Amino acid sequence: MSQVVLISLGARDRLCVNGAEVLAAHAGVSSANVVQLQNLAERALHREPELAEVFAGSRVVGCSRPRAARALLAFAGVALSERIDWLALPFDREALKSEYGVPWYPVIDQTRCVGCGTCHDYCLFSVYARDGKTVRVAAPLNCKTGCPACSRLCPEGALIFPFCHEAELNGEVEQPVHRSADVLAEALGDDPLRLLAERREKKRLIDAAKFEKAEKDRVTYSGVL
Repeated sequence: MSQVVLISLGARDRLCVNGAEVLAAHAGVSSANVVQLQNLAERALHREPELAEVFAGSRVVGCSRPRAARALLAFAGVALSERIDWLALPFDREALKSEYGVPWYPVIDQTRCVGCGTCHDYCLFSVYARDGKTVRVAAPLNCKTGCPACSRLCPEGALIFPFCHEAELNGEVEQPVHRSADVLAEALGDDPLRLLAERREKKRLIDAAKFEKAEKDRVTYSGVL
């Protein structure tokens, strides 16, 4: 059980303050009592069972982008108490601009997702799956590193790329603005439904074996779009 937890989302997540000291002062404890959790994105990707133990009983949790952290933990199957006091800590945005790295760690904020399926229909790489009215990240390693296109099209801003430098796409903004049909139409073109239909058809034409080889090459050679 960890009362106070400092999260690092990954190597590119660089704070501009001493996070342990800030959290300790806020919680009224010694900085030595702050548990530091490194590389949350990678650990959530592998759904490490130890994550649940870290957050059982936690009362103060701090990181650069709390909403992204919560979405990553939800992806990992970690249930969080609603009583946790989340602190957003200042971070180095330039590090995110210059170092995308691999993988891209897409996650969905299920508290905002309405199950419209736009991301599922738009993505050519089968990152998302639909289970009835629920959309989930089924194949995060398929995601093209550096490409947040589907997040721009989500009407509720539910898609999060934790290492994108844009505040509305990386979980930094706690309450994203709802995107109207007009805004989405502008992003997609004059006929968004036609474009989505074309992308669905194109996805069916991709040779599965060639796609798998291409994705292995992308991971191996790190992040060429």
